[in-house]
Amino acid sequence: MREAEIKHSRLAMLAVVGWPLAELFDKKIAAVFGLPSALTSTGESPSLLNGGLDKIDPEYWIIVLSIAGLAELESNSAQAEKENKYVPGDCNFDPLQLFPEKKNEQFEMQTKEIKHGRVAMMALLGFVVQEALYNSPVTDETPFFFSPIWS
Repeated sequence: MREAEIKHSRLAMLAVVGWPLAELFDKKIAAVFGLPSALTSTGESPSLLNGGLDKIDPEYWIIVLSIAGLAELESNSAQAEKENKYVPGDCNFDPLQLFPEKKNEQFEMQTKEIKHGRVAMMALLGFVVQEALYNSPVTDETPFFFSPIWS
């Protein structure tokens, strides 16, 4: 269960950053590449409650599922390779060598990851509910988080 929570925490932390970044930069990036914006008509990120998921190409979902599958395969191979030395959530990917070597420090790092992930999961829930209720982007509802202080 710890491994599942670590993986979901990591996804939630990425999503909590990606959601507002998409709302802030999607139109600009789409314009540079000559693509249509993936945001809803009111500028919200596509989601089940906001709609707009029909604008996302099926190729995108195939790529996302392929990457997730590759990560799971790598996790399984790491588990088979390391056997008793395997650490939950290890996907053989730590290019910056941030994961500690000592067992107690690893456990502490994972606990922090899980706690931050739980906060990120609640933040995502807040994004979804806020956009569904107010029908406006998170970045518009809370501009003090997403615009410079001097503006």
